[in-house]
Amino acid sequence: MLHLQFLTMPFPGVRHWLCLAGQRLRRGVLALLTGCFALALPAHAAVTPGAQGFGTGDPELGLIGELNGIAFNGLVAGDGQGWVYGKADTYTSCNNCAGRGGFALAENGGANTPSVAFFRAASPGDRFGVSGVRIYNPSAANTGMTVRGYRNGSVVQTVSLTLTRISPMLVTYDLGLTDVDQVSFTSSHDWFFAIDDLGIAPLPTVTGVSPVSGAGAGGTTVVITGSGFTAAGYPGGTAVRFGTTLATSTVDSDTQITATAPAGTGTVDITVTTAGGVSATGAASQFSYVASLQPQTISFANPGARNFGTAPTLTATATSGLPVSFSSSTTGVCTISSGGVLSFVATGNCTINANQAGNGSYDAAPQVTQTFTVNPVVPGAPTTVVASASDTQASVAFAAPASNGGSNITGYTVTSTPGNITATGAAPPILVSGLTNGQAYTFTVTATNGAGTGPASAASSPVVPRSAQSIVFSTPIPQTFGTTGTLTATATSGLPVTFSSATPAVCAITSGGGFSFLTAGACTVNADQAGDASFLPAARVQRTFQVNPRLGLVSTVQGMTGFANVLLSGGGVTCTFVGGTTQFMTPSGMPSGRTAPHGGFEFRAVGCVGSVTITIAYPEPLPAGVSFWKFGPASPGAASSWFAWSGATLSGDRRTVSYTITDNGVGDGDPAAGAVLDPFVPALGGAADAVSIPVDAPWALALMSAVIGWLGWRRTLRAAPSA
Repeated sequence: MLHLQFLTMPFPGVRHWLCLAGQRLRRGVLALLTGCFALALPAHAAVTPGAQGFGTGDPELGLIGELNGIAFNGLVAGDGQGWVYGKADTYTSCNNCAGRGGFALAENGGANTPSVAFFRAASPGDRFGVSGVRIYNPSAANTGMTVRGYRNGSVVQTVSLTLTRISPMLVTYDLGLTDVDQVSFTSSHDWFFAIDDLGIAPLPTVTGVSPVSGAGAGGTTVVITGSGFTAAGYPGGTAVRFGTTLATSTVDSDTQITATAPAGTGTVDITVTTAGGVSATGAASQFSYVASLQPQTISFANPGARNFGTAPTLTATATSGLPVSFSSSTTGVCTISSGGVLSFVATGNCTINANQAGNGSYDAAPQVTQTFTVNPVVPGAPTTVVASASDTQASVAFAAPASNGGSNITGYTVTSTPGNITATGAAPPILVSGLTNGQAYTFTVTATNGAGTGPASAASSPVVPRSAQSIVFSTPIPQTFGTTGTLTATATSGLPVTFSSATPAVCAITSGGGFSFLTAGACTVNADQAGDASFLPAARVQRTFQVNPRLGLVSTVQGMTGFANVLLSGGGVTCTFVGGTTQFMTPSGMPSGRTAPHGGFEFRAVGCVGSVTITIAYPEPLPAGVSFWKFGPASPGAASSWFAWSGATLSGDRRTVSYTITDNGVGDGDPAAGAVLDPFVPALGGAADAVSIPVDAPWALALMSAVIGWLGWRRTLRAAPSA
């Protein structure tokens, strides 16, 4: 983008003079413009270098606002309006000087003294043009203005303007300055004027032309590339010349022009003229005229009908000996490389064009066109054939052929080996019926289109049709944990059924149907029959039955007549006694001095959560002075040993014992979570740990007191010395 700077000359003390002049003239607006309200400011405040607008950077350049109905606001970038009234003593960039827009300071020479405003290119070597300008001239003393264009410090153009004072006194003037690097505006008598909307146009440049040569008779279309082609305001518009001859041209954009070369000879420079000036010349902007070119023709024979799926190469020759290129006018049917290799997309009529563009000696040859028919062929073989057998039939899947032969496939045929049993269909899969169970078969597939039936596919892997079968498996009745047995199921084929557990955490199932239980809960069993050479696999059958927990035990007790009843409670819905390890037993390894006349009770419970409670109802009362012992960890995590147990409760009739064990707590000899192992023994021997018996009646308490008193009296007598 082109940037401009403006220059004004220093005049010390003028600001104060202007203020006084404004008061004498009693022009309130002028007094505002000259800043009478700010006399304390420096008389020579310099404009800060760099882009800026009026009202910024310098206290002498204030916002004017509206004057005679015209708004001048240098604070708004891009509005192209500025009011000239102050002074400065250095160059500064011109704000908004690209295109139509910009403003400048005028040199302040004082009332009735001519003033000048300068603009120059911001970068050395830049050139520009000035198509027009708007001038605000409220001073009756200014009747004219001289505009000068400079190049490298010298005046190259001068334009004299007669200033017209009309309302609202903002008048547009044509300038037509071109190829300059600086411009000045000098008023005729008074400093009081404004420069607005300076029409800046950059110098155009040409960076390339295409083609670089053409016939001497003219008429060649030439595309010119570069920049600055659309500069506004040039009276004659953008002009293109081949040498000195004006050419017909169209400006496509700021960077491209399309021109028609006039007649000429030799090598000439192409130049572009705009309001910014005339483009420079060089190797990139040259165009060469050549002598009249020789004619040439193309020989291209019709290739005749061709089959879809082939890739023939077409040939043609030019009388010039130059290579011929090809193109297709029917790309929906056929395509062709520039070298002549055909590819067929569909059947129908294929049209091919042969061209020779010519060169510096030959004109382009007239195009030759040939049209021929592309015939369909039979489709290719289907691929990826896969068969799956069922009862007396097989389903055959496959992939369509890579080529349909240029014609839509109308159907497929599946053929079996042996037997040549066939089936047809429009798409895969295709079902082949009438097969013999137990016989192995392979299958091939062919495709058919409008041209006929194509080759057969490769054969599928062999499959064997087999009879269907089903399983009859009744739901087992609920079972109690600890029981075992064998499940039964039958297949309609007569083949053996195999079993498996779908809930191995609850039940274990052997392939023959034997079952055992790991915990209480719902047991789900799978029944399967895998089939054989004559029968297909049966659909799996699942059955679910409940495994109820074992919560009680009835058994004889050592040294007692009758049966004891044991009850398990707590521990959750899956908590159950384990058979074989839940029983009345004879303890071994009891501590010295301890006897177990009625043996002990041991149990193992699984599937438990938290604590379990054991209640034992003996058929006879336990002996007086009985104490309870357990074998296991006396504290959580300790090694197992015999220890006295104070956590059991004995009923008043000494026939019912109840105690609670926490999983992995005191007395639990099984470290597995959810499993409790606990031997329990009512023992005799020693009085210190005898079990207390709860007393529920006053007479019983009195009787117990009498017994204790009697025992004390006897001891006194025995301890008394002999008479």
